[in-house]
Amino acid sequence: MNLFLFGFSIAIISAMIWPSMLPLLSLPIVAGALLLCVSWLRKHRFRGFLSGIAGVLVGVIWITAYCHWLLPSAAVEQQSSVRGHTTPLTVRAEIISLVSRNGDWISVDVQQVDNSASFFAAKRWRLGWDLRDEKQTIRLPNVGEIWQFELTPKVFSSVLNEGGFNQQRYLISQHISARARVINAALIQGATGVRATLLASLNRQLESVDNRDILLALTMGERNDISRARWQQLRNSGTAHLVAISGLHLSVISLYLFALVKSVLNWLRPVESRRNLIIANLSAVAVAVLYAWLAGFGVPVQRALLMLLVVVLSQLTMRNAVSWERLLWALALVLLADPLAPLSNGFWLSFFALAIILSEWYSQRDWQHDETLQQRLIRGFIALWRIQWRLCLGMSLLQAILFGGITLHSFWINLLLVPWFSFVVIPLVMISFCMGMLLTALGAMPVATTIWQWTNLSLLPAEWLWQLSTELAAAWIPISASFAWALLLAVGSLVLGWHLLTVRHRYWLLLPCVPLMLQLTLLLDWLTPARWQLHIVDVGQGLAVIAQQGKYGLLYDTGASFDDFSYAERAILPLLRQRGISELEYLILSHGDNDHAGGAQVISAHYPQAKVITDLTILPATDNCRPHTVQWRKLTLNFLGPLAPARGNNGSCVMQLTDEKFSVLLPGDIELPAEIGLVKSDAQLNSDLLLVPHHGSASSSTEDFIQAVSPRWAIFAAGFHNRWRFPKQDVLQRYHTHGVTTFVSGEQGQISVDVNPVSQNISSYRAQIAPYWYNRLIAFGNPVDPE
Repeated sequence: MNLFLFGFSIAIISAMIWPSMLPLLSLPIVAGALLLCVSWLRKHRFRGFLSGIAGVLVGVIWITAYCHWLLPSAAVEQQSSVRGHTTPLTVRAEIISLVSRNGDWISVDVQQVDNSASFFAAKRWRLGWDLRDEKQTIRLPNVGEIWQFELTPKVFSSVLNEGGFNQQRYLISQHISARARVINAALIQGATGVRATLLASLNRQLESVDNRDILLALTMGERNDISRARWQQLRNSGTAHLVAISGLHLSVISLYLFALVKSVLNWLRPVESRRNLIIANLSAVAVAVLYAWLAGFGVPVQRALLMLLVVVLSQLTMRNAVSWERLLWALALVLLADPLAPLSNGFWLSFFALAIILSEWYSQRDWQHDETLQQRLIRGFIALWRIQWRLCLGMSLLQAILFGGITLHSFWINLLLVPWFSFVVIPLVMISFCMGMLLTALGAMPVATTIWQWTNLSLLPAEWLWQLSTELAAAWIPISASFAWALLLAVGSLVLGWHLLTVRHRYWLLLPCVPLMLQLTLLLDWLTPARWQLHIVDVGQGLAVIAQQGKYGLLYDTGASFDDFSYAERAILPLLRQRGISELEYLILSHGDNDHAGGAQVISAHYPQAKVITDLTILPATDNCRPHTVQWRKLTLNFLGPLAPARGNNGSCVMQLTDEKFSVLLPGDIELPAEIGLVKSDAQLNSDLLLVPHHGSASSSTEDFIQAVSPRWAIFAAGFHNRWRFPKQDVLQRYHTHGVTTFVSGEQGQISVDVNPVSQNISSYRAQIAPYWYNRLIAFGNPVDPE
């Protein structure tokens, strides 16, 4: 094994768990250590070990330099001090991707083409753009166009919760280093490139064709037309990878051309040398590059192309290399081209799939010369079957880790659709694309459209299965992170142990199954956990609090919702699944403000059995917020007010959650009048933890209220850099004067409190749960360290 490549790869992958990126000033020290290591390599006997160390040092230098180039801290600090984060910027950029569309509001990725007009050296931006203008409605921009934008920079950091979509990490993995909102935009240059012209022509050809969204995705990688309902079908069936151009698509097209070219050459010019094989391989590489170019050379496509190139080149130059050495070369080349690739889930899916394919395919490479064609076909079919079932099983386990759930139907649906797409759909789509472009150039676009309509028939079986997957039971089964890791440990240990251990020692395989057994006992209520948890969900400028007792949960407020966006769907539901909360028993709504009750309908739809306690009428309530006590398993819910239903912040439902040793006060958005009423009442306000009223506004948190509660910890549910500037500095200082430790959800992300009979532990997403450099606060136009 090449220890240099191994050390290089390990160093870059390990950066996923670094708490911070090394400062640039440390690179000369690392470079000095590398030179010393290289000099020892020439005369020291431990060459293999030193080679691995040299690879680690090179990897550290490469990932550090790359990240500082992508997120230049000096540029951010200069931008902050000179202009401030609310001052518009003028940027000229090219449209590289239409990410999503919601009515007239779109999200686009752009590549900056002129850095001279801006202090910020961003290469790629994620822009939010309202196409409605006071004078006119701007048309939908096209990929390849160059626009001049007037932008208001937005905070780069995103809300962070367990199980939720980590947009901050995703954007960095896509090499996007700035976010902004478009104020004004002017078209400078139309899309003049060849790819843009082909895309425009393809859109016209597919205008009246069903499933044009899938056909656009398969030909040119344009997936912005795929609806949310369609994505849900793809997720339920576990086949989203079939419509995202990846290694499968590149491999299928390359394999077909390879077989065609090799067959033709062997028929026309048969030779005993490897000439025909080399020409066929180079032709396969060329068509893969062409297909990747058609797909826009997106980051995932680049990774798949690099892996394919390594496989082909290793076939030509490393005929005696084992499959794992080929895999190591593919991994190292991908990490050299894109050291941020491990931040993407797609990287792990592609790499894992390639590992399975290589290990199985090259184990079947030796053919017997006396075998008949039929015997070879049977052996090839068996090899493909082994690859297929191992891919389906392995990808299901990896999907459980990465996405927090599995689908029981993914296995058999993929067994049907992967061969169907490989042998029928993808070849037909590419043939139709070539014929359509040729016919359109000859002025016969109606004929091209007819060909596409025939090709669309090949998608009917897939469309039927996608629809069926949403109607079948257990289409998507969410599982907790702990259960997923326990399952992976058990299955992985069984697979490895079955091959490595002798029969008499296989009883040791029961040991790694113990965590899975414990998870099952908790799931089946055979064991009752002694501890309970409180999770303050990061929902931006809003409030959502989850109390957890094993698989049972209570939710206080639901965060905000806007049009088709809801924090309940994006943050709360994923966190409930990630923590293994399968039964939500209580939903408590403090008052009617959108940032507190906006997601009530979403939660109610997913947990219709939850008992609703509120003074609102938006949902059927089983109880109100008048002072009373409710026993919820081991915890007591003390409702302290209001004494009568009231509108506005002072009508918030005030609740104390306690186990008699540790108590939490949830006062909603109460202000001065309600605080005075609570202090003067006979209510027992003393609590260990306080959710600060009204997000830390100046109208709340009076001295008397803080003294009455006397908390050890105070948590401000306030969005990072929110427009109201909550929490107010004088309010923060007021708590600090009383010796209270404070946390802000917008700065720390999700905040969790683990309560057991003897102690309590508080942790936050950015500091303890996932304390990695890419999860730290990164603010454009704000002097926060961008690492």
